[in-house]
Amino acid sequence: MSVLETKINEILSKKNLSIYGLSNLIKYPDSPLYKIIKGEIGLSDSVKERLLPVLEVSKEEFESWIIADKYSKETIELAIVNKRGFPYKRKSLFTTKIDELLKEKNMSRTGLSGKIGCSQSGLNRVIINKTPLSENILKKLSMFFEVSENEILSWKAVDKYSIEALQKALNEKD
Repeated sequence: MSVLETKINEILSKKNLSIYGLSNLIKYPDSPLYKIIKGEIGLSDSVKERLLPVLEVSKEEFESWIIADKYSKETIELAIVNKRGFPYKRKSLFTTKIDELLKEKNMSRTGLSGKIGCSQSGLNRVIINKTPLSENILKKLSMFFEVSENEILSWKAVDKYSIEALQKALNEKD
């Protein structure tokens, strides 16, 4: 059972609530809510914002459950280190790191797309965080740049989550 599912079920049990009851409280259909809790489908920000007050948890705590399910302990540890060392609040670490690695190789994003066999527009959308990083592109970037998949995933986590959520997720892994 996932951390998210375990934590939500514990809270629902304490509140004597079912998923159906929760769905009525947040005005969201129970079938997709069940799939979200099971980790079968993604969670939108609007649903998350409706869940938090009913579950009586902070955004950081809730996100920590998602992080703990999504990333390895090593990735979370790397993300915490990278988050502390990246001074920019409005800049993407993932984009910055990819561009730095490209600069070291004297290569453009277009050149990279050709090397890893990906469309230039598709790769650019991943690099600027408009499209999720697929497992396939993750593996290709890791091999091309000779950087671990965990390191690359940590850059994505830095861009998406607060230091508090990352630290709470690490505690869930212990």
